This record gives sequence, structure tokens and C-alpha cells, in this order.
Amino acid sequence: MLNKSIAYRLSVYISLAVIGVFIAFIGIFFLFNQSLIKESVKNKAMSQSNHVTSQVQRYIVTTSEVAGNIADQVIFYGQQDHADLFIQSLVIKYPFINAIYVKIDSTVNQLPYWSYFTYRDRDSITVQRGSRNISSCANEQVQFEKLIKKKDEGWSEPYLCERNNIVVAAYCSPIMVETPSGQKKRVGEVICELSLNELNKQVNSLKIGKEGFAFLMSNDGVYITHPVNDWILNRSIYDVHEKVLREDITATTKQVLAETKPGTLIAYPELFNFEKALVYYVPIQQNGWVLVSVLPYKELFEPLYLPVLQMLFFSVLGILIIYLTVTYIINQQIKPLSLVTKQLKSFSNLTGPYKDIPENEIIQVAESLNYMKSWYEKYLQTQSDEQKKKQRRQEDMNQASEIQQSFIKTIYPAFPDRTDIDLYSSYQPAKGVSGDLFDYFFIDDEHLILTMGDVSGKGVPAAFFMSVAQTTIKTNALVPKANIIVEKVNKELCTSNYHQFFLTLFLGVLNVKTGILEYCNAAHTPGYVLTKNGKVKELAQSHGLPLGLYSDKSYGSAKIQLNRDDTLVLYTDGVTEMLNENNEQYSNHQLVDNLISLTGKSPKEIVERLEKSFKMYMGHAQQADDITMLVFNYKA
Repeated sequence: MLNKSIAYRLSVYISLAVIGVFIAFIGIFFLFNQSLIKESVKNKAMSQSNHVTSQVQRYIVTTSEVAGNIADQVIFYGQQDHADLFIQSLVIKYPFINAIYVKIDSTVNQLPYWSYFTYRDRDSITVQRGSRNISSCANEQVQFEKLIKKKDEGWSEPYLCERNNIVVAAYCSPIMVETPSGQKKRVGEVICELSLNELNKQVNSLKIGKEGFAFLMSNDGVYITHPVNDWILNRSIYDVHEKVLREDITATTKQVLAETKPGTLIAYPELFNFEKALVYYVPIQQNGWVLVSVLPYKELFEPLYLPVLQMLFFSVLGILIIYLTVTYIINQQIKPLSLVTKQLKSFSNLTGPYKDIPENEIIQVAESLNYMKSWYEKYLQTQSDEQKKKQRRQEDMNQASEIQQSFIKTIYPAFPDRTDIDLYSSYQPAKGVSGDLFDYFFIDDEHLILTMGDVSGKGVPAAFFMSVAQTTIKTNALVPKANIIVEKVNKELCTSNYHQFFLTLFLGVLNVKTGILEYCNAAHTPGYVLTKNGKVKELAQSHGLPLGLYSDKSYGSAKIQLNRDDTLVLYTDGVTEMLNENNEQYSNHQLVDNLISLTGKSPKEIVERLEKSFKMYMGHAQQADDITMLVFNYKA
């Protein structure tokens, strides 16, 4: 402070005096309103907790109502042989119900089954029915027997279902029928399991302020939901750290569990690093559980900060005016040096690397220059590193392109020893690598496989999936049946498709002796047959979804007779969806017109003429998608 100017020291002293006066005034104001603050804290805690309580009670009440509704109607649905569908529909409707168990006495007539057990198994629902008791996991069996022994409806203790490793609680509702004498007779039970895991998710998803949380505990203090999953069923309120309550833990816990009305207490939870919090607990009358909501004290004071902040604002404003008035004088005296310092400070961003910024202008200039030197050296190093990374990425892309090109057939004529067929292809990736595939190969002396496909996505991942798909097609092309080959390929792709790619595919099996082409189109673009008379036939029939999505899907096929000099044209959607400079698509119509004009041409001539047509159509527009064509001419 002593090495500062007089003007600076004067501005600091005056500012400190004013700050002291305002702080004293604010402190008096805060203490005066302390009682109001405490009452507001309590009211806000109760408001937040009531919202959570209503959500928890909705699950509990709904579960008990579902059990009661099943008990009232299951015999009727059972006589119609629809009881399993009725129970399954309720499990689907209420995602928080883990399982429903129904046991009816065999004395009830006109029932095909007396036992039903519907439960969730991962992402599916399993339904079991029979004439005898249906077994379940050990914990369920123990809890079910306890509930059945009770005369009235009621809840079980929470327990872990070993079948799917879910914490649940079961509610039992007796099945009653009216005897001829008018009396009610118990003839079975309905037991609904409430998933406490699902309830835990719902409770944790509820926003109690910004940092608050809620949990449920059983009537003996065991956690049955909690933000910390490892505590569920493994810890109780009796196990809390001594710092949490800072008083007799056992006495306080017993008092909370014995209460029948909501209440509050002060605690210092572990999850808040033992900071002060308000705890609001609400007993749930239906099953004796206790819902506990915890809110940090500092958060509950936020609505009352506004008056204090307003006073602070005006205080700071007054201090700022005084400070600016005093500092104006010194700024006029050292204005030239201040301008230089300001420019250097702005350019070097001096507030970034330094925690304590010196007020001495000379020191600021020296440190600013040192910082700019350091910053420039780091900048050069960063540029060098980025250039190396970019070069490595380009090398990886080039290598991937070279690997993919090795899978592409480029040698023509493809079958120089055969005069009954001729074909030619074109392969133009939009980037270094492509997701398109095509292939042709004989599986025996008479049958030729022709494929054209398009993998979803672009770039290296799509190219790798294309290579896998192409290899899978060759491996499974063992019989001359197009749909069978496609189904086998689809199953294998589904087993290893971790990135959710899919493949549209046209696969044809041509009998080169008879000219019969059997093809299966899995959501690919339709092929065309150009006859020697200049007519175009569209192979528009589709036989199923793209490959790699659903392993159990079946596919159909169709047949067409190829006559002498008929030409089969296969392509990907990069052809028809090609855009010109006006953002207009090439379209199937223009492709068909061009094919008609190429009647009588060889496959190579057709491909080359079409490529020229594509370039003329695009003009200066960039190629947006991979373009692949396969043209086959039947000469037999």
C-alpha cells in the first residue's frame, strides 16, 4: 500500500470507510428480519416435501388399487380365458409394477387355470399360468407366504428380488366371492410387487430445490430408496455418522419412526459434506414408511437474499461513485502511461494468468510483455501440434481408402472366358472412403450373384461396416435362393452391429443358362431392365426392411426372365439424389430417359456415358453422396 500514489490510497481509505458503514447497516437489517427468515425456511421445506410425498403416495395407492381391481375381476376374466392378458395389460400400463402373482383356490369352477405369474424380465414381460402354484425366487416365496397368512390386505417388508436383482415391496389383496348364503369367502390372493428401483428413480428425479434430495425408509429405519444406490437395504438411519444429527441418534430415530404426523429437524448430511440442512419427514399411513426430504439451509435462504442484494447494490453504487471521483484525479495526472498500460493489458489479457495484479503501471507493463512472449511461444507450439494431428488424420484416412479400394473389383472384362454375359461398374466415393458396396461372383457353374448395397452413414465407420457386409454376403451365398441368402446375412449383421448401422441391399441370383433372375430387394433403390427394344422395366418390388436392424425378419423374393441382350442396371441412391447447382435432384425419371437413349450399348459404354451425364448435371456442385453403378448385359 505504501508504494501506491496518494490519490490511490485516499480512494481506498474512503471506500473502506463507506463499506464499513453499509455493512453495519445491512447486518442490523438482517438480524432484525431473522425470525421472518426462519419461518420462510420452514414453509419452503414443507412445500417442497409435500410435492415429493404426493408422488410417492401415488405409486403406493396405485399399486394397492391395481391389486384390488385384479382381485375383483380376475375370476371373471379367468372364466373367459383372458386373465393372463388382463394382468399383462396392467403390468404394461404401470411401469413401476415389477410383478403380479395370482393364486385362486381350485374350488372355483369354470377356470382353465388357477395360478398366474406375470413379471418383468429386462425389457420384456413374461406371463406364466398353470393349475398349480408357480414358483418364484426364494425371497419372493418367503414374502408371499407371509402375506397370504394374513387375513387382511397389506404390505410386505422391502426385499431384493433375486430374479432380476430389483428391490421391491409386495401388496396382497384377497380374492373374495359371495357364497349362496350371502357371506364373503376368501378363495385366493393377488400380490402386486412395487418396484422400489423404479420408485427410487422417480423420487431421485424430483427436483427439491437445486441440491436437495429425498428418500424412503421402512418402519424400522432401513433405506428403501436413496440417491446412493449402495445404501438401499444395506444401511439404516441408525447407521448415520455421529456428525449428521449431533445428538442421541437412537432416540431421535425412534422419535421420527414413531411419529404419525409430519415434522422437521436439523441435520448435517454426509451428501452435503456435513453442512447444515433442514429435514422434513412425512409418515405414509398406507404402509408405515417414512418419506424424508433434505434441503440445504443455504438454498432455502435464497428468496430472502433479494432485499440484502438490493441494499448491497446501492451500497456498491455509492462506493463506486466515490471511488471514480477520487481516481479521476490520478488518471488525469498519469493519463499517457495509463493509456499504454491499458492497451498492453487488454492485448495480453493480464487478468488471465496472474492472481494478484499489481497496480504499479511500470510493473504491469513488464509483466504484460513477459506474458505476451509466453503466450506467443505457446501459440506457435499449439499450431505445430494441430498441424501434426491433421496430417496423421489424413494419413489414416488415406490408408482406410487404400484398404477399401482393395475390396473393389476394377479389372474388366470380369469373366474373360465367358461370352454369354458382360458387365461393368462405376464406384465414386463422396469422401476418401465409402459406404456403398457391389459385387458379382459365381457360386456354381450356372448361378451368378449380383449385389448392390448402401450402408447408412458415411466415412470410415460406414466403410468398415460395408467391408464386413460384403464378406458376410460371400460367406452365406451357398444356395441359389436370394431371400435365404439375405436372411442369413441379416442375422449375422445383427449379431455384430454395435453401432446401429443398417444396410439396404439388392441381391440377385441369375441362372446364366435360362436367364431367370431371382432377386430380393431389402429397401434398396429399384433396379431397371433395359430391353434390346429400348423399353425399361422397373424392378420396383421391395421385400423387407434394411439389414442389420431385426435379426428375426423374413424376406421374400421375385423372379424376372432376362432375354438375349437385356441389360440389368443397379445403382445406389447417390445417383438419383444427386444435386446440381440449383439444388435439384437428378431423379429416377432422368435416369430412365438416359438409359433409353443408350439402348444397344455395351455395359462399359453405358457406364461411361452415364458418368459424363452426371458430371454435366452437377456442374460446379459438390458430390454429396457416394455414387455406385453396376450394369450387366445378358447375351445367352
